[in-house]
Amino acid sequence: MINIVWYASISLVLSLMISFAMAAEQVADPSSEQAARERPIEEISVVGERSTLFLLEEIKNAEVLMYDIFNDLNSTDDFDVNCRNVTHTGTLIPEWECDSGFMTRERFQNTQDFLQFGFMPKSDEEMYWENREKVAALNAEMLSLAKENPVLAEAMLELNAKRQRLEEMESRKREKTKGFFSRLLGKDPN
Repeated sequence: MINIVWYASISLVLSLMISFAMAAEQVADPSSEQAARERPIEEISVVGERSTLFLLEEIKNAEVLMYDIFNDLNSTDDFDVNCRNVTHTGTLIPEWECDSGFMTRERFQNTQDFLQFGFMPKSDEEMYWENREKVAALNAEMLSLAKENPVLAEAMLELNAKRQRLEEMESRKREKTKGFFSRLLGKDPN
């Protein structure tokens, strides 16, 4: 029993000594505190490039934002632009498309004409050509509203900047792979 009490008291004394020693180390020398304040703070910078998929998603969001602003400001529902994923016949891969109200109705009418009367369906280029006056009026109204409304102008500039960034990324990727197939086939890329 005496041994247990003796070990307990020794343990207590040792723990107190260790605690006091640690506390003494924590009390800093004023000159070391001064040196610590004057030492520059370390900074770590990580520079990275966003992935193409991330940038494509940002572009989609910027398009939706810009067209929502435009739709609130424009003069007619024919000029309202809606964006959505569209899965065309013959593929299961959806494509992101933004269409004005008049072009959506034109596509619908084109499909109805084909199904009901057997008319040959028009291509997108033909439909845009037939509606070129409305397309020109839509573009003119968008530019006019952008001049009057800085929020719309900012959204348009932001979308354009993201599209340019995407083009630059794709251009760098093409440059990196330039001549890859020639090297693979053993031909001189120059």
